[in-house]
Formats: sequence, structure tokens, C-alpha cells
Amino acid sequence: MYRVLIVFIMILVISCKPEKTDLNYKIAYKNDREGNTLMGSKEALIKHIRGGAEIKIGWGFKGKTHSIEHLSEPIWIAVLDETEVIAHLDAQVLSKTDWDKLTATYADSTLLDLEWRVVLTTKGEFDAIWYDRNKGTVTERRPQKHTITWFVKSGVDNSEPLFSN
Repeated sequence: MYRVLIVFIMILVISCKPEKTDLNYKIAYKNDREGNTLMGSKEALIKHIRGGAEIKIGWGFKGKTHSIEHLSEPIWIAVLDETEVIAHLDAQVLSKTDWDKLTATYADSTLLDLEWRVVLTTKGEFDAIWYDRNKGTVTERRPQKHTITWFVKSGVDNSEPLFSN
């Protein structure tokens, strides 16, 4: 009887364990520099966006001597004609990277007036500007092409456009 009670309690404990939810980001879509699909699909990414998923966007660059990878959460996302996604990143005050020590600081106070702003797309487009906040002018514009990875977490699949009734 004692063994039956122990087995019953174990089954009860195991069955009452809360369902494990997946709190990790997953790749919904990855495009190459020309906007060609490398992983996932734009349709899946758009469904996640319409379902309110949390989005992160990753990209990087490998030069002759150094590499850098970025991961950011967009502040604004748009779905264009139900087929392409564009995202704006939050403006960032520039820091100075010391590539010998692999550190970054705000020690160069002249950079504090400059912001880096970016818009990127599922076509591999990456348009970056440097904006002087004091003068209210763009000091540099650097359009680029990048492999871009679009990560999603939570939300629900929603294939209905947000403008539908």
C-alpha cells in the first residue's frame, strides 16, 4: 500500500509540473547581402510580427583583421506590401572602439554629439547615418548590404494583415 501511495504521489507531482515554455529567441528568417533567403521565410517572420512577437535583429562584418557582430531590438517595424520587412533601430550615441584592447569607451567626448541611426530590410539593405545632434545635420551616410538574421520570441502566428477588419 505504501508503494502504491508513493507511486501515486510521484505521478501527481510529475503531472502537476508546469508546462515548460520556450523563452528563447529563434531564427524566423535570415537573408544574404542581396536579400536572398538563407533560412526560414519572410512569410513566417511577417506572421510573427503580426502576432506581436518580440524581434531581435543580428548582423556583422568580418574585415581583414577584425570582426564585429551586432544584435539589436528594433524600435519600429513595418511590413511593406505584405512581402518585405523594414526596421528602424534606436539611435545610439557613438563610442570609441579600441581594437588593440577590444574595448569601447566614451572617453572621446567629441563623439557624444553624434548619433548612429539605422534602417534595415529583409532585402539585405542597411542604411546607416551619423547625425550631429547639436547642428541637426547628417554628417555621414553609409548605405550597405549585410547578411541579416531576424530572431523572434513569443507572440502568435497571425497571417491577417493588421489593416484588416
